[in-house]
Amino acid sequence: MRQSPLTNILMKIFSSGFYRMHSGMLIFLFGTILCYCFFINTLGSVPIWAFTVWNLMITLSLVSSPVIMGFFCLAALIYAIKSWQYVITQLSARNNEFLYHSISSFGKWQQFKSWFYVQFNIFLPLIVYALFAGIIGFNFGHYIIPIVILLYLLALIIVSVAIYVRHSNRLIDIDRQILLIRLLRNWNKSFFLLYTLFVFDKLKITYLITKAIAWMLIIGTFAVFSDIKDESAVPNLVVLMIVTAHSLLIYNEFRFNQKYLYFSRNFPYSMSKQFLGSLLNYAILMLPELLWFIGNFGIHSVSLLLQAFSILILFRSLLYWIGLSIKNYLIWIFVLFNLVFLIILYRITWLLPPVFVSTAYFIFQKNYLNKNLID
Repeated sequence: MRQSPLTNILMKIFSSGFYRMHSGMLIFLFGTILCYCFFINTLGSVPIWAFTVWNLMITLSLVSSPVIMGFFCLAALIYAIKSWQYVITQLSARNNEFLYHSISSFGKWQQFKSWFYVQFNIFLPLIVYALFAGIIGFNFGHYIIPIVILLYLLALIIVSVAIYVRHSNRLIDIDRQILLIRLLRNWNKSFFLLYTLFVFDKLKITYLITKAIAWMLIIGTFAVFSDIKDESAVPNLVVLMIVTAHSLLIYNEFRFNQKYLYFSRNFPYSMSKQFLGSLLNYAILMLPELLWFIGNFGIHSVSLLLQAFSILILFRSLLYWIGLSIKNYLIWIFVLFNLVFLIILYRITWLLPPVFVSTAYFIFQKNYLNKNLID
């Protein structure tokens, strides 16, 4: 069947562009799953039937376990949000402004069909994997969950199409601002809260994804480590998971300061005030987790929050040493994650606040003005 000109142009700009931008992530994610399912050999003599079942265990768990299905649905939602972010960003680009006139010249039903093709193509990796899981599930007697997953993906596609149709038929408003910015326009704003306002204005999707990952890690940590006898270990692990989940926001804060607020190094702020000023951002951005800690752990939440902010401040100070290299930053996050994990296992978490804060301040003081020194 011949596709309409609108479908062809939308597929070329949005579908192909989405895969070009996210090809590395998709190849790594689905390549890892396929390699695990089909090319990982077991140690020792294993019957062929058991080997096949073992290699398909991840797929079988998807179609047999409601919990794994929930994680897959959450991952699909995050994937959908990433596609929304990409498409809307491209629609707002100056070189694509002609699309507002071109798309609106077609009827709503034609627009719906064209956008449906685009979103279906973007969702193709998830659909293929869901169909594969469904076939395996039917062979093993699991019928309900595969159908639910396919219906969920169809619902996400329809919601995505509705968002695109609505956005592509809306007039461009270059002065449009979110409600929060309009409400706070006339308020006196702290210098150290500028990044928080930037997050709520420009990084809403990143913030929501971070929150989803953080709460998923909270639930997963309590579920996996529920049988640990040491009651203090699980809350400490939750602290580590939450801080690690927010590591991207920490990196973006440093990049924001380097890009937009580098002149602030000439401000008459003391070194200690510059060092601790970012904690105000973190306190507001992590307010849901703070309230949850206080509500669930009471007075014991004080020590947990001290541990959290000591790890956060060390993550941030490392950026003054390594710069904007995301690769080096992630390597250090991985190293510190394992170090803190060992500290939790050996029950010496009381060392974290004094050692990490002093180390963070030392790194901050030595590297704050070392690069691109302002006269």
